[in-house]
Amino acid sequence: MSFKNSTALLSVGFAALTASPALADITADDVWNSYQAFAQSIGGEMTGTLNRDGNTVDFTEPKLRLAFPADQGSFEILYPTLSFNDNGDGTLSIDLDGPQTYRFVVTGPNPETDRISADIVVDYVDAQLTASGAPDDITFTYALDGFTFETRNVDFGDLPNAKDGDFTISGSGAAVKGTSQLALGDLITLIGNSNFGNISYSLQATDPNGSTSTTTGTYEGMTGQSKVTLPTGGMSILNLAAALHQGLSFNYSGTTTSSDTKTVVVVDGNEVSSQAMTAGAATSTVSASTDAVQLTTEATDIDVGIAINEGMAIAMDGAFDRMTGDFRVPVSMSEEPQDFTLAFGLEGIKLGEGLWGMFDPAAILPRDAATLVMNLTGKTTLLHDLLNFEEMMQLSDGDVPAQLNELTINELHVSAAGASVSATGDFAFNNDDLVSFDGMPAPSGSAELQVSGANGLIDKLIEMGLVAESDAMGARMMMGMFAVPGEGEDSLKSNLEITKDGKILANGQRIK
Repeated sequence: MSFKNSTALLSVGFAALTASPALADITADDVWNSYQAFAQSIGGEMTGTLNRDGNTVDFTEPKLRLAFPADQGSFEILYPTLSFNDNGDGTLSIDLDGPQTYRFVVTGPNPETDRISADIVVDYVDAQLTASGAPDDITFTYALDGFTFETRNVDFGDLPNAKDGDFTISGSGAAVKGTSQLALGDLITLIGNSNFGNISYSLQATDPNGSTSTTTGTYEGMTGQSKVTLPTGGMSILNLAAALHQGLSFNYSGTTTSSDTKTVVVVDGNEVSSQAMTAGAATSTVSASTDAVQLTTEATDIDVGIAINEGMAIAMDGAFDRMTGDFRVPVSMSEEPQDFTLAFGLEGIKLGEGLWGMFDPAAILPRDAATLVMNLTGKTTLLHDLLNFEEMMQLSDGDVPAQLNELTINELHVSAAGASVSATGDFAFNNDDLVSFDGMPAPSGSAELQVSGANGLIDKLIEMGLVAESDAMGARMMMGMFAVPGEGEDSLKSNLEITKDGKILANGQRIK
């Protein structure tokens, strides 16, 4: 998950673990009980010591612990003291003055040696956190002018070469506000809405050889909306399939108005490489349920630059007008075929002159923007729950978790350097026949192909010296075998068909 999505999700946990409830019949104990119920729903335990002083209730040494399966270790978050104040108007609030330290500890089977830990220190600016509702339905409201964060006391334990390396993260954010609703019932429901004016971060890692990599990034105008349902009986990370069937679900959508990231690698004080990327408006949605896991994303106005300063210096840059993705994967075992989607698009691909100059300094090829679009849908039969990782790890090499039943090429389009290829098609697959096509289910169906500018592109590649005349002749003969002239100049078309008895036809002529 990207940094921006992770930050938006953390805002939900931030509200749920730093704010508290509201009406006169809600107490700090009710909030603490809701925290414990949430921890139990994810298979963990929330502990702490309660202290009362007038209208203030403190929970000192609060800790969330998640045990790994089969006694293989644990993951712990140690929070700063949670101090709840009765405002006298049916609400509770928490004061976050001063640095707040969150400690993260991961241990393996042997806690004495298998141990990684780090502190994240957060300093909030003018934070206002309140809660309202009922003991089993609490709405947290938060707003703060800004915050800073940084890692401290990073310890990689006895990991190989860990003592010779270093790792730090720091950053800041501004104009943060949002709400988070925590409701208890047959399922535990978390609903969050967040807005960030901006977030910036810096990540620096030094390896044992002395190479230092520094990544910086900034995200502007971030929004996020999320809804999570959790089964009350707890769940195992090694069998999320069971949790899905018990009610686990997740939905998230987010936007940013702009972003930029840069990574620089320095060795012995010299910058050896760098890469940078900026992007305009972007949106993303992620969901998970018993039906499927789905991700859709879109980003615009993307610019990328790469520089390598060692040896033969290289500087490359490029841009994309638009990038899209749509991926849907079913995850639950079923005797009936289920829908899947695999779609990806890069539109308005532009290469910088530095990159063009590496292979076409004479500008023989057209510099037109390129396009790559693929949109595939189909049906698959799942023979196993894909998110039951315990079961999946026990599959032998000959076992397949899924069968491919149908595949539709809704769109396949590639255009670059004055040439283009497009295709559509529909195929069915016979999973009882794994012989005809060397181990893959036997396909049947047809595809339509359109090609334009191919001969012109070959001529230019010959002029550039990248393709020999003999190789070009072979390519033209191959196109002649599989395609017929199209409607326009320098255009070809072809109908490729695979019959149910294994024959392959090109424009009605059998080729296999």
